[in-house]
Amino acid sequence: MSTLTSTILSASFLIPRRTKTINSQNNQVLFHRNDHYLNRIVPQKKRASFCIQAQAQAQQVEASIPSSIVSPIVRPKFVLFGSSIIEYSAYEGWGATLTHLYARQVDVILRGYAGWNSRSALLILDKIFPKNATEQPSLVIVYFGGNDATHPQPNGNGSHVPLEEYTENMRKIFIHLQSLSEKTRIIFLSTPPINEKQLFGNSFPPGQLPKTNESHGIYSEAGLKLCQELNIKSIDLWSKIQEREDWKEVSFIDGIHLTNEGSKVVTREILKVIREADWEPSLHWKDMSIEFEEYSDIPIGPGGKPVDPHNSRFPHDIEWE
Repeated sequence: MSTLTSTILSASFLIPRRTKTINSQNNQVLFHRNDHYLNRIVPQKKRASFCIQAQAQAQQVEASIPSSIVSPIVRPKFVLFGSSIIEYSAYEGWGATLTHLYARQVDVILRGYAGWNSRSALLILDKIFPKNATEQPSLVIVYFGGNDATHPQPNGNGSHVPLEEYTENMRKIFIHLQSLSEKTRIIFLSTPPINEKQLFGNSFPPGQLPKTNESHGIYSEAGLKLCQELNIKSIDLWSKIQEREDWKEVSFIDGIHLTNEGSKVVTREILKVIREADWEPSLHWKDMSIEFEEYSDIPIGPGGKPVDPHNSRFPHDIEWE
């Protein structure tokens, strides 16, 4: 009985669901008809005391826990919206790192669609970000451009979107996101570079590649220019990833999608933008409150040193930014 009554549940949860509940006159004690467990284990005259004791013990246990543990809260939401650079970011990538850093502060939601372009994104924009939603995202990280930058095919198929249309599509996306809430912030990731040799090998004759690093640079520049016009935070991934001399060798899994090293650049730049932004409230992980603050002993890190759970993340010896 001690095991049953020590759980942090109301007494009614201790009774099997199949039974029928009847309230007593004081509306506090719960009796159950045809309860096999009570009929077999608890004598008839002790049922009321059994239920009262269970409820009292549950309340005692609940009272020993900080009120924040029992009270539900609504977490802020970060939405990552875009094509495969977003979708695959959960594979040991920057999306997974953000989810880890904000694990007890924010719900990080991936809305990534590999192969999609800005034209496709407009078709689902209202469904992903309805204006009448009860809770709007605190931050949206947007990426489209790599598929748009694919060269047009003679038959008109493919994911190519002309540069002027791409710019207008992104303008519509940004304006929609800005209209969601005064507290909704936006970060745009520009089109990253590609390693043409790794991506295509010798499959195409020179000058006939489906896309080039140069075309990615053109779409990157167009997106960044639009962000400057609309006063939207942006990250020039095309330039940042190419800052390393060995960027072609270390940045890509397949010539276009990012390795751990490539993702580190994205994570670093996103955290830098969030840290330096004059947003109120701040969305940086070191500034946001932790859900259900530590109320037990202070965690111990490497070398037996106490760890501040608010300003560190596991593993405690890693510099995240």
